[in-house]
Formats: sequence, structure tokens, C-alpha cells
Amino acid sequence: MKISKKGFGLWQAIMIILIISGLMMVVLKYSRIAAEHTADTYVRQQLELYLNSVVEMTLLEISLRDKTNCISNDYSPPTVEKRKVIYSANVEVTKYYLLSGVPEFGINNVNCSAMIINIESEETHGMVMIEIEALATIDGNVISRILRRTLQRP
Repeated sequence: MKISKKGFGLWQAIMIILIISGLMMVVLKYSRIAAEHTADTYVRQQLELYLNSVVEMTLLEISLRDKTNCISNDYSPPTVEKRKVIYSANVEVTKYYLLSGVPEFGINNVNCSAMIINIESEETHGMVMIEIEALATIDGNVISRILRRTLQRP
């Protein structure tokens, strides 16, 4: 007489547990990747907002200075700390575009003479070329970095 067993055996139950645990590991791995991507995207967006603010602060600093004293490498915007992320920037004004014959920054200004580009167009008189490197760091490690070169009118 044959007795039929209905249900799972011990080895079949172990196989099902292993398959389910493997699937759960894959789900956890992809959810961790998605969470890191969301955090990195947030830091990147905050860094872009900070970079836009640095451009505006630099233009304000240029417009507030005496026209005989150009802004060179002595200007550094304030750093911002938000949720343990430090946002900082390095600003370098590389060129001043001035109308030919207009001594706006003074003839004897040694700091500015190498940066002044004489132009013939009145529409672009007074524009500056700015290079900005913005960094987002956590515990001294750079998380995100943006370089922007922009031509602006202060």
C-alpha cells in the first residue's frame, strides 16, 4: 500500500526560504542605491543654488568697489553649512571688458592691467568673465563639484 504525502518536504521549504531571501537582498540593494541617488541629487541641487548665489554676490562685490580697485583673487564668498554638508566656492575674475579709451579702473592699477580687454562695442562695456568652482564637502571629502565660467554685467 502506497502512502502519498501532500505538502512540502524540509528541503523544499529551505529552497523557498533561500529564494525569497535572495529576492529581498536584491530589493534592499536597489532601495539603498535609490536612496543614495536621492541624497546626491539633493546635494547637487543645493550646490547649484549656492553657485547662483555666489555669482550674484560676486557681481554685487564688483559693483560696490571703487572703480580704481578691481576685484582679483582676494574675494571669497562665505561658506554655508546645511545638514552637515559644507558648501564653498572659489571665485576668480579673469577678464574685464572695457570700452577703449575709458580709464575705468585707472591707468596705474597694476592688479587689473593684465585682466582688462579693450573692446570697441558699447553694448558689452563693463562686462566681466568670472570662473567659479563650487564644492560640497562632508567631513573634508568632496561630494559634488561644479565649475562654471560665465560672462556677466555687474
